[in-house]
Amino acid sequence: MTGPAVRCPACGRALFTVDEPAWPARVPSPASPARGEPEPAGRLLLRVAEAAEVLAISRSSLYQLMSAGEVRTVRLGRTVRIPRQELERLADPFRTT
Repeated sequence: MTGPAVRCPACGRALFTVDEPAWPARVPSPASPARGEPEPAGRLLLRVAEAAEVLAISRSSLYQLMSAGEVRTVRLGRTVRIPRQELERLADPFRTT
């Protein structure tokens, strides 16, 4: 399938044609996770970067909260995960549960 011709701006002669693919290239949407993992909204434990994004704060701010003991974490070997419930608790400080 041949697409439109690119023309010379001076004389209008066709310089070359642009080949269009037979089907559109698959481009992941910005909302979809990169490696086929489930969305962060569906997981119970989040990475630090994901949790910071959910809270709309920087990673370094979240690390400071973690080192101050204001955010509880779960360690799985060398990895650190933050429970979704902990993010909900942080986001709503007036909640009684």
